[in-house]
Amino acid sequence: MAKNIWHSFLLTWQFFTSIPIKKELPLSKSTITGMFAFLPLIGACMGAFVALVLYILTTWTASSELLLAFLIVGLFAFLTGGLHLDGFIDMSDAFFSYREQEKRLAILDDPRVGAFGVLAVLFLVLGKLVIIHELLIQQQFALWMVILLPFLTRLGMIFYFLSLKCSRDKGLAAFFKAHILPNHLIAWLFVLVIIVYSVLYTIIGLSYVPALLLLVVVMVFWLFRQFTIRHFGGVSGDLLGASIEGMEAVLWVILLLCTY
Repeated sequence: MAKNIWHSFLLTWQFFTSIPIKKELPLSKSTITGMFAFLPLIGACMGAFVALVLYILTTWTASSELLLAFLIVGLFAFLTGGLHLDGFIDMSDAFFSYREQEKRLAILDDPRVGAFGVLAVLFLVLGKLVIIHELLIQQQFALWMVILLPFLTRLGMIFYFLSLKCSRDKGLAAFFKAHILPNHLIAWLFVLVIIVYSVLYTIIGLSYVPALLLLVVVMVFWLFRQFTIRHFGGVSGDLLGASIEGMEAVLWVILLLCTY
């Protein structure tokens, strides 16, 4: 049991971050389910590392708001190895091709990057940079934000993944889908949300903002689910990555709107 938990923990870092885990790990139903169970916590861990860097810089240096915003966006891209950004690029290329569904799925599998993908990721990164910078200069930014947002985006991504069939019968996403124990995973995720939000409210006090963010995650991922069914017929690894990046941008927008 303990060994499976440890293997699941390492698998999460191996598949979803740029941290090099050079070890052959078992891919069983229990370890893959555990891998997804750890995913929101790994997102929070990455956020905690970013928060630590920001705390050090704001305490011991006179770093500008622009530099801090750049570091937030850049560090998350570095910690994930650009994996989710790559998915966002591929999804944008496929969707904005305005082709039939099969052609869009072929574009998703194509490793080449098109103009639509470049433009989309440029606006995504610049958009997040501007929004975070705005929060910083308005002194509305808080360190818990960079911890909670990656937790929520990965939490939502798991429910999005579980609710859809895969667009292809082969590939890593289809393999994971076939090996997840959904009932165990969903039960754990609900418990995890209760624990995390209880700790959060203990630290920051009662606030409607974290609850609003959770509600937005539910609504936006439902909309993205409908978008996926209509334009791609099912989920894929690229769409999972795109969902995390897109949802993160939406949550930063919500945080900015909450300051007005």
